[in-house]
Amino acid sequence: MKRHTQRSAPPRSARLALATALVLGSLAATAQAQQADPLAGRQWHLLNTGQAVLGDTLPVAGNDLNVDGLFRNGIRGQGVTIAIVDDGLQIAHPDLAANVAAVAGKNFANQSNNPSPSNPDRDNHGTMVGGIAGAVGANNLGVRGVASAATLKGFNFLASNAQGNSNSNIEYSWWDGAEVADVGVFNNSWGSSPGNPNLPLAYSQNDIAAYEQAMSGTRGGRGGIYVKAAGNNHNNGARSDGTDICSADTKNRNTGCIPAGRDPRNNLFNVITVAAVRADGVRSSYSSTGSALWVSGFGGENGWQRQVVPGQLAIRYDPAILTTDVTGCAQGSNKNTSLRNTLDGDQSAIDSTCNYTGKMNGTSAATPMVSGVAALLLETNPNLSYRDVKYILATTATRTDPNRAAVIHSDGRVLVPGWTVNAAGRAYSNWYGFGVVNAARAVQVAEDFQPLGALVDSGWRNTTRTVAIGNTSAAAARLTFQLANGARNIESVQLGFRVNHSNTRQLQFVLISPSGTRSVVQPAFTAIGSGLNGVQRNFTNWDLLSSNAFLDENATGTWTLEVTDLGQAANAASRGNLEFFKIRVLGH
Repeated sequence: MKRHTQRSAPPRSARLALATALVLGSLAATAQAQQADPLAGRQWHLLNTGQAVLGDTLPVAGNDLNVDGLFRNGIRGQGVTIAIVDDGLQIAHPDLAANVAAVAGKNFANQSNNPSPSNPDRDNHGTMVGGIAGAVGANNLGVRGVASAATLKGFNFLASNAQGNSNSNIEYSWWDGAEVADVGVFNNSWGSSPGNPNLPLAYSQNDIAAYEQAMSGTRGGRGGIYVKAAGNNHNNGARSDGTDICSADTKNRNTGCIPAGRDPRNNLFNVITVAAVRADGVRSSYSSTGSALWVSGFGGENGWQRQVVPGQLAIRYDPAILTTDVTGCAQGSNKNTSLRNTLDGDQSAIDSTCNYTGKMNGTSAATPMVSGVAALLLETNPNLSYRDVKYILATTATRTDPNRAAVIHSDGRVLVPGWTVNAAGRAYSNWYGFGVVNAARAVQVAEDFQPLGALVDSGWRNTTRTVAIGNTSAAAARLTFQLANGARNIESVQLGFRVNHSNTRQLQFVLISPSGTRSVVQPAFTAIGSGLNGVQRNFTNWDLLSSNAFLDENATGTWTLEVTDLGQAANAASRGNLEFFKIRVLGH
C-alpha cells in the first residue's frame, strides 16, 4: 500500500496554539473545515453544528469530538499505526488504501498479511470501524477518519472463517505477532457475548498478570494504547441465537442488563473501556454501563429516515455514524436490498457507490473515535506512556449529560448513581466514565505533559470472613482491608469477591474508598445470573471487576466492600453471606 507523503503544515507549536484557541472557544467552526471530503459534513461526530445529517432527528450542536480544528491545523495522526482487531479490513477500499501499512496485518483465515474479508457481506464490521478511526482525509473522497493520516493494520480474529484458537489470536493481535511491533493503538470493537446462564466469567490473577505484563511491554516498553468497546447490552441480553436473557424487570428498572465489567478484559489496567453517546449527548440506548468505563465516544442510534422506511420507532430515526463500508451495492451495510436512508443503494443522490454507510452504531463505533484521538496524542507526544494517555483522556473529557439523575430503587435507595465527584474533585459516571473524549483539550495537554510518577501497585490483597448479608444499611455485609503505603494518586482499582446467596441478582455491591467515595461496582437487578424463561442462576465467585471512580484519591487507608440484599424484606432473615474480598489498587 502507498505510504504517507509529507504534507506541508505549520510548525507543531503553531498548530497546537491553534488547538488551544479551539479549547478557549476563539475559533468558530466553518464550512471550510470539511475540506475535500464530500461526506464529512454529515459526520456530526467530527463537527456538530446542528446540521442536517442522515437520520431525521437533528444532532444537538456541540456534541462532537472537538477534533475539527486539529484536522484543519495538520494534527491528523501522522506516524502512528492503529491496529483494527476485528473481522477484517478491506485494504483496497478507495478511502482507506492510502493509509494502509505496507504489511497490512494478519489474516487468521489464510495466514497471509492481507486482512481483507473473504466474505465481505458478513465480515464488514472492521471496515466500518477502520474508517471511523483512520479513513483518509482531504482526498476528495467520501468520509474522514478521526486520525485521517494515521496508518492502519487489520487483524481479523473475528472473521467468520478465522482459524485457530480465539484467545491465541487475540494475543497475537495484541502483542505476540511480528506485525504488531510498530502498532501504537489497538482498537477492539468487540466483547464477550451474554451467555445462558449469564454468569461472571472466570479470570485468574495469573491471567491478569500475563495480559498486563505483555501489554505494558509493547510500543517499546511505553505500552500500547488498548481501546475496547464496553458492550451493547444495557437494554438487552441478546444472544447469537436470538434469545434475550434480560428480563422485563431489569429493563424497566434501567439498571442495565449486562454491565461492561462482565467482560474481564474491560477491567484490565491497560485497557480504555469506551461507552457510547448519542448526537444529543445522552447515553446511546444500548451502551453497557458500569464502573469499568473510562471514557465515552459517539455511537448514535440507527440513522434511518422516514422517507425511506416510514412507521418505525422514533429512536430508529436518530443519527448513527457515517463511515466506510465494504465496497459495492451487493454486500455490507449499504446495499440495494437493505435501504434505510438516502445514502443507501446505487440510486442515492448523495453517493451511489455504496462504499459508505450512515448506519454504523454501537460502542463499536464509539471505540475507534477514542483510538483516533489516542493516535493524535501520540503524534503530538510520542513519549507518552499508556498510563499518560489514559490520564490525559480522563482529565480532559467533557462531562456530558451533566444533570443525569440516579437510578433509584422503589424504596428510594440509589441503584446506579448519576455523576459522582470524588474526594480529589474528579467527576465520574457509571454511564459515561469520565465523559466524552475532547480531542483538542487532550492534544493541548499532551504537548507538554509531565509523565506520571512510577507505578505504585499494591498487589492483590484479600480478606476472608463470613458475614451475613442483610437488607438495610445497618445490616449490610462489609469486608474491609487496611492498605498501608498506597499510591498518593489512584489511577484504577481492581477487585473480586465470593458470596453464597440464594438470589445474587438482587445484591448491590459498593466499593468504598478510604476517603469515603462510594462506587457501585455491581448494581442489583441486572441480568447477571438470569437464564432463559426467567430461570435464576446464582454466581459464587466474581474474579475481576474494576472501578475508575477514585481517580487521584489517596489509596492509603481502609477499603470496604459493602453488599446489601435489595430484594429482601426489611428485617427478614439473611438469605446468604459475603465470604471473600480481594482488592488491588494502582496509581502513582
